Amino acid sequence: MTNMDDLISKDDTYYSGNRQDMLKFIDIRANRILEIGCGEGNFATNFTDVEYWGVEPVTQHAKSAEKKGFKILNGLYEDVEDKIPNAYFDLIVCNDVIEHMIDPRLFLKNIRNKLAPLGKMIVSIPNLRNAYTLYNLLIKGDFKYEKAGVLDYTHLHLFTKKSFINMASECDWKIEKYAPLPPSPFKPFKNFLLFFVKFFIPEIKSQQIGFRLTPSDQSTS
Repeated sequence: MTNMDDLISKDDTYYSGNRQDMLKFIDIRANRILEIGCGEGNFATNFTDVEYWGVEPVTQHAKSAEKKGFKILNGLYEDVEDKIPNAYFDLIVCNDVIEHMIDPRLFLKNIRNKLAPLGKMIVSIPNLRNAYTLYNLLIKGDFKYEKAGVLDYTHLHLFTKKSFINMASECDWKIEKYAPLPPSPFKPFKNFLLFFVKFFIPEIKSQQIGFRLTPSDQSTS
């Protein structure tokens, strides 16, 4: 198994968010949930009376999640995939995790096998097409990787809304819903400049975008 403990050094708060902003993408009563990259398991605390599985590569945070009573697999998804039952989960959660994967297309193709009939997946991704990143790139000529955010140094892939939708479609997923997540704060003058731009690029002020997906061949009956 790949040891991520030696590769990723981040502030503990990186793993402790409960991501209530992603709840609006869930439109089903999920009894069995699988979260990839579950951190300390705090997103799971948004649910009651469910069977919750998590995959977490960083041992310290996997242990914290396990103490909450969840079924936790410590490792990268590809390391523990064969320990996860097929056709089992009503909901799969990928909050800011796909951009860290070596081969996100392979993941999107394989993870479909874990969904129960009528199951769905929610995903959040960093939004490359946001004002901060575009300003630094186009005006300052800077493309600096950071410890967190869109240009997190552990991100292996960069996405816009369109590029993620295209990739998901190529991997036989259908997008049911997408929306920019709550925007980062801007100074009043910058807010004024972006007021008109947001009508053409709704996600311009947001550093993340959320999605709900279903397999393209899934029956709606």
